[in-house]
Amino acid sequence: TVGQLEAEAQRLVARAIAASQVRPAAAPPPAPAPASTKAEPSALDRLAAFVKQHAIFFAEDDDFRFPQQADATLSKLAALMRQTDVLVRVAGYTDESGGLQRNNPLAQSRADTVVAALVAKGIPRSRLVAVGRANGVNLSNTTGPTSSNRRVEFEIGFAGEGRR
Repeated sequence: TVGQLEAEAQRLVARAIAASQVRPAAAPPPAPAPASTKAEPSALDRLAAFVKQHAIFFAEDDDFRFPQQADATLSKLAALMRQTDVLVRVAGYTDESGGLQRNNPLAQSRADTVVAALVAKGIPRSRLVAVGRANGVNLSNTTGPTSSNRRVEFEIGFAGEGRR
């Protein structure tokens, strides 16, 4: 009936008014942000990341294409190596010009050049292995002084590698 509906409506209005006047309990303060659970990368992690992202490029023979950039890269590599005791493999590559008779020794010469530069920066020779890989993976189809294939890459050596 209409009377019952009006009575129910009044009860609902009264409840709504009462509910609007009740102050909610204070919300608890937000929990502090959790401390970062991600640890800083180790010295070995930093070195491994660096060697994956850097190479030294060559123009002709074993001449650095960008000498200042090569020096900066080698200085950073030497600094990272000083924080670890791992061996670093220095792998020299060539482009396709010149043939294997020329490129095999040239790839080795490029690796040896970089090893000598790292030794000059204070890295013990015993922590470096120079290898020439004339038939390596090509980075580009270009040949000549601007080819990215004329490079030295770095690799973390295996445990026990190079040790006598």
